[in-house]
Order: sequence, then structure tokens, then C-alpha cells
Amino acid sequence: MTSSSAGSYYRVMSKPLIIEEEEMTPEFARAWESARRNRMWFNDHVVELEVYKRYRGKYVASAGGELFVADTPEEIHRLLHEKYPDEVAHVRYIQREKLDRIYACQW
Repeated sequence: MTSSSAGSYYRVMSKPLIIEEEEMTPEFARAWESARRNRMWFNDHVVELEVYKRYRGKYVASAGGELFVADTPEEIHRLLHEKYPDEVAHVRYIQREKLDRIYACQW
């Protein structure tokens, strides 16, 4: 980072973060629980269904205890909403190639 861009970065990133807690509405609570349930189902079945081996380059989603697979985000959205219009699905894109990632902070 150059000294001028570093100064801009720190000026922007140093602004205070305000977190406000509000009461969860019943509708939001249902959506939150639906999202949690679908994410947990995906995590519990990802190995058994060989998701990362079989669906490289595809969009996968879990909703209602089922796995959905599609080539495009629009197609996965259509499939999900046809069968489970009220669910908050867990959706992922599976990269074509397995990529190694290195997480490091270089400050």
C-alpha cells in the first residue's frame, strides 16, 4: 500500500461502528430459523452427498431437507421458489477447481 492509499484506508476504516439491537419480529425469527435449519442440513449432508466432488462449477442449495443443483443463480432461485417459496435456502457456488487459500494480514 502506498502512503497516500494507506492514509485513506485507515481514515475510512477508523470510523466508529454503531451496532443497534432491536427486537426480533416473529416474521424475521421464522426466516432466521429457516436459514439456520437449511445451513445445518447442508453441513450435515455435504460429505454424504459428495457435493464438492460431484457439483463443481454448479450452484447448490439446501431447503426443506433437499439438495438442489443448477448451472445459474437464476435457475437455482427458480427451483427453490417453485418447491419451497417460504424457505430461506442455503445457497453456495462450488468452484470448478479446488483452490488452496492462505489467510494472512500483511500490515
